[in-house]
Amino acid sequence: MGERKHSDPSLAVDSHQTILATVLGASKQEAANSIFYTYKHGFSGFAARLTDSQAEMMTEMPDVVGVIPNDLVKLHTTRSWDYLGLSSSHAASNLLTESNMGDKAIIGVIDSGIWPESKSFDDKGMGPIPTRWRGTCEGGDQFKSTNCNRKLIGARWFVKGLLEIIKEPINTTAGMEYLSPRDAGGHGTHTSSTAAGSLVHNVSYKGLALGTARGGAPRARLAMYKVCWVTDFGDCSNADILKAFDEAIHDGVDVLSVSLGLGVPSVLDVIAVGSLHAVLKGITVVCSAGNGGPTSQTVENVAPWIISVASSTMDRSFPSPITLGNNQTIMGQAMFTGHEEIGFKGLVCPKQSGFDSTCSCDSLFSDNSTMRGKVVLCFGYPYGASNIVKAAGGVGLIFANYLTFYISPCDDFPCVEVDYDVGALLLSYIRSSRKPVVKLSPSKTLVGMPLSVKIARSSSRGPSSLSPEILKPDIAAPGVNVLAAISPNNIDAYDGYAFKSGTSMACPHVAGIVGLLKSLNPSWSPAAIRSALTTTASTTDTSGEPIFTIGDAQKLAGPFDFGGGIVNPSRASDPGLIYDMGVTDYVHYLCSMAYNDFAISKLTLHPFVCPNKKPSILNLNLPSITVANLRSSVTITRTVTNVGPIDSTYVTSIEHPLGVKVAVRPQMLVFNSTVKKLSFTITLSSSHKTIGRYYIGSLSWSDGIHKVTSPISVRTEILPSYTDRF
Repeated sequence: MGERKHSDPSLAVDSHQTILATVLGASKQEAANSIFYTYKHGFSGFAARLTDSQAEMMTEMPDVVGVIPNDLVKLHTTRSWDYLGLSSSHAASNLLTESNMGDKAIIGVIDSGIWPESKSFDDKGMGPIPTRWRGTCEGGDQFKSTNCNRKLIGARWFVKGLLEIIKEPINTTAGMEYLSPRDAGGHGTHTSSTAAGSLVHNVSYKGLALGTARGGAPRARLAMYKVCWVTDFGDCSNADILKAFDEAIHDGVDVLSVSLGLGVPSVLDVIAVGSLHAVLKGITVVCSAGNGGPTSQTVENVAPWIISVASSTMDRSFPSPITLGNNQTIMGQAMFTGHEEIGFKGLVCPKQSGFDSTCSCDSLFSDNSTMRGKVVLCFGYPYGASNIVKAAGGVGLIFANYLTFYISPCDDFPCVEVDYDVGALLLSYIRSSRKPVVKLSPSKTLVGMPLSVKIARSSSRGPSSLSPEILKPDIAAPGVNVLAAISPNNIDAYDGYAFKSGTSMACPHVAGIVGLLKSLNPSWSPAAIRSALTTTASTTDTSGEPIFTIGDAQKLAGPFDFGGGIVNPSRASDPGLIYDMGVTDYVHYLCSMAYNDFAISKLTLHPFVCPNKKPSILNLNLPSITVANLRSSVTITRTVTNVGPIDSTYVTSIEHPLGVKVAVRPQMLVFNSTVKKLSFTITLSSSHKTIGRYYIGSLSWSDGIHKVTSPISVRTEILPSYTDRF
């Protein structure tokens, strides 16, 4: 998948057929019959049916950069924008007004499709479709070209790659799926409306979270590229994803929101390849960081040209009172929308066969004899627990777990989450009472202080398992209990809206903000936008309290949890300084990852020869500093560009990582009408005597108005390594 060599796409198609015919030992027509996708707009490549030996032969062809298997890939609001300070009620919301709500931006979404009739995609008050738009609105099953409008200006669907894998038709009966851009499951509708949904007033989930639903860039245009499907085999295929990138580049999107992940990162997976070509065309690519947390080194989408987004909670909760028979009241979390409370009813634990009462949720499958008319307490959370209790005649469920704050809607059936400490208290009450009883009250919506913001338990953590020197994730955004539009087919839908959680929901928050920034600063590169987001992010919540993580044990959040911090849209619009990157930085990265000159030149269409000494990843002009193996000392170079007042003077300040000395030269940067870019060096040295954990600090530049902060993460390596990383 290299840069497109031919200005005429038909010439690219011809060259693909010639290459494949050579490998197959067949005619060009037979080769053409084997190809099911040609990538000819944003880059050059094709997807074809090959045996393993033919694929191996293909890798040896002189014009081939690489061969990627057609594997399957997984899919990874009313309050969130208020929390981020991006609403009309906030003085800091100038970004919304100055960018005219993102009306100059086109946001592409690579996902599971879209439900065009949703109120969130109403085009009332929007102007004509931009003349630069080259996309189309493809029809199909229950989807016509007229389903697009001035909000949803493009829709395409790609399924050939998936069909090549599963070898059977997509099930389209009873709305299970649609062979069109229409969204059956709701994931793509949810992410699209979060990024750029129109304003819809009085949205709630059965009275909870009442407010105005909208996207981050309410006047931005949307284009859907459907690549993910409801099947028994998987969600999305590599070939379809790459085709979506190719068409999105051709169509003229400004931003791509990609809430997908491949699990194990590689240098050139399809998302990395597609996004590289998009970024080289000036398109900012925002991806979800994955849902593999709280384990470290689980972060996905780690290429340095991608903005990877972690998931946080927001300052909203849904408390549900639990009142015991001894009049003690405890707060749980639930989306219990019933109008009447439950109780006082007996409180019981499920029993596991052959054991005393263990209260394990797994025991629900073997013991339902004691549930009728009772509220059940269990530890853990197997899927379907509430259905088991309800089917057995139970009237409520309390489950104790590591608090995730992901609340499943149970409608009129209360299923209340508590942490293990509260669970232990309830278990003690059961065991010490002759007749334990409990009352469950409907949930309420609580917003603002004193609620603290945390990084979600499931949000994937760094450092990157592929390139630990590149800080991932880059940024965090709300991704827990996000209320947004959804397909009415979805079981959780209420009046066209539903709660969803995950980094899939965090990603479009940042994509919407990028749409605003792109409308306000159309000349900013994808790297400049990533820098503006990262260096201005918040490391404390709105009350000034530190941000913690949700995990097996809570801890202070750091760069490997949230990158630069929680996204701060208003500050990102005026960052002062930016760390920019271009094709040279990206090819140096590929050189450092042992890609050869030919492959890099083909990928970028820039003739390039890697230096004899492998470039150091540490010198990529990233808005962060991560040293995975510090031996004695290392000196790193960074360059900043002034995008604030022309005449500016910035002074550095350092928060030293424990046991690490950080020296910056020079300590002052002076910009004027002729000096817009300046470089500086950072020398890090360690006093640690043993190999240890990462130690965290920061480097900031300030002119008294702006504060440009780069997180620093350093791990000392004492013993000599078998390979020299630097």
